[in-house]
Amino acid sequence: RLERLQRVVTKLQMESGICEEQLNQADALLQADVRLLAAGKAPQKAAEVERDLDKADAMIRLLFNDVQSLKDGRHPQGEQMYRRVYRLHERLVSIRTEYNLRLKSGAPVTAVTTVPVASGQRRPEPDEAPLRYLQDLLAWVEENQRRVASAEWGADLPTVETHLGAHRGLHRAIEEFRAKVERARADEVRPSGYWKPPVLGVRPLGPTVSPQNSSKSRLRHLESLHGFVSAATKELLWLSEREEEEVAFDWSHHNPAMAAKKESYS
Repeated sequence: RLERLQRVVTKLQMESGICEEQLNQADALLQADVRLLAAGKAPQKAAEVERDLDKADAMIRLLFNDVQSLKDGRHPQGEQMYRRVYRLHERLVSIRTEYNLRLKSGAPVTAVTTVPVASGQRRPEPDEAPLRYLQDLLAWVEENQRRVASAEWGADLPTVETHLGAHRGLHRAIEEFRAKVERARADEVRPSGYWKPPVLGVRPLGPTVSPQNSSKSRLRHLESLHGFVSAATKELLWLSEREEEEVAFDWSHHNPAMAAKKESYS
């Protein structure tokens, strides 16, 4: 059993290194495209970034499964491997959030153009970037609201710890999301000379940012659940140890420790 678990540790060490390289590559490509956007140019590597992030996401899910097998087997490196995979997950959430909110919807607002109208006057033609940015923010909110609402809780200590670690990363991303909301609100009051996009048919952003409250609630409940399951697990381990001790004990009258055993029972 220990040999099998040690093979899992070796596999985790190797594959977490590969996953870290995948995230490094995705981040490097993302930052290159962010610099292009800042220079008013179109991004070039969006598809590659998304592909690398998807690969890293799938790999981290498998790594969490291996971590759970270590914890189930009470391997001494189980906690260390869990922290390693959790840090990878945190970084994945951070890079994916930046990708969604800067690369996919962070195109700079270009100078407005004008088109003639029936009266012979000229009016600004709407730039689609602010509205697209707002729509992407709403899509991000709805997606993460679904993730929080449909997330599982776990039935034992390793799975509860896994869900708690994963949700802490998501909650941090949701907390950081407020800056993007403030940017969208600021776009509603831009200086003269810029077009203010109509909001007909678009839901107000403020009331829609409900994942923050849902996420806080889930985090609080997960921490409470983790505390309870941790305490219950310690009690179950204690009972298991006592059971093994009783089963292995020599109950014959010839056992010199029988008197001490009777004293212990009293």
